[in-house]
Amino acid sequence: MMVRTVTVGPFLIFFSNVNVAMGLRGHFHTGRVSVTFDTLGAHGYPSFETTNRALLDHLHELTRKTFRDATNEDVADRIFAHVDGFRHESWERYGGYYQLRRIDLDVLGVFDDIGHDAGWTRYSVERQEDRL
Repeated sequence: MMVRTVTVGPFLIFFSNVNVAMGLRGHFHTGRVSVTFDTLGAHGYPSFETTNRALLDHLHELTRKTFRDATNEDVADRIFAHVDGFRHESWERYGGYYQLRRIDLDVLGVFDDIGHDAGWTRYSVERQEDRL
């Protein structure tokens, strides 16, 4: 079986979270989100300036507010849920048949008093159920 996908991004984001599970106070991260769609027909997600801008704007709607009681894994889960099923009017003119498969959230840490490492860490969420 062959699987075809379209991945767009990375989209740059900035977010804050309060990681209660690890006892960490609120703090900020720079991140990158890549979004992968399954291509379920002749063509899939239409990657154009207007369509990708709509997706980036949708991501920014979510990341403007602090993620309360959220590990970075929780943040990745919430981004997946926020993007799953999202459609924008700018996408309609291009058609396509696609479904969200995966998001990758790359988080940039910096040396700080919390103990972060200065490097990138990737958190991924992927749909494992059968394709529609």
